[in-house]
Amino acid sequence: MRFAWYLLLGALLAGCASAPVIPPTAHPQQAWREHLDTLKRLDHWSIDGRIAVQRGHEGWHANIEWQQRGPAYDILISGPLGQGGVRLKGDGQHVTLRTSKGQTLTDSDPEALLYREMGWRLPVDALRYWVLGMPAPGPAESVLNPQGFLGRLRQAGWDIEFRDYAAQGSTALPGRVFVKGSRGQVRLVIDSWKL
Repeated sequence: MRFAWYLLLGALLAGCASAPVIPPTAHPQQAWREHLDTLKRLDHWSIDGRIAVQRGHEGWHANIEWQQRGPAYDILISGPLGQGGVRLKGDGQHVTLRTSKGQTLTDSDPEALLYREMGWRLPVDALRYWVLGMPAPGPAESVLNPQGFLGRLRQAGWDIEFRDYAAQGSTALPGRVFVKGSRGQVRLVIDSWKL
């Protein structure tokens, strides 16, 4: 009985800690244009969260710390309690992958490097935009949600779903980004944003 009480209390506290709901807007297209202008100015940000990658019947999950400074990024993907993992650093021209075994590998394409060395398909160049709730440069099909933010996106052979938008400073950013395609799927849960 005591265990059930603790579960109920935990569920209630988790509900109280959720972010306030952003109300729908009467003009989603106009709200989206204004929101997109704000997003385009965000070139310095960082997130802490969790990532799950699945390809076929194989999958893994880990913690993720991502710092973006203009075109430069530093992504640390580590197992529970910081065990194992990889660090990916790039500047838009070159990318370096450092493994938990101390190997350092370089390439010009982060997705190709990760796939070749780790067997993962992670669309890093596009994910930089998707994590903010906006399309990457190039053709895309998008669907807005009632608040005037991106709800769904189809781009570069991937289907992306954006959930749990919450206010972060003067704008709203997604709390979860789900990416799915023939090359696999990525689920990103963002625990904290820093702008």
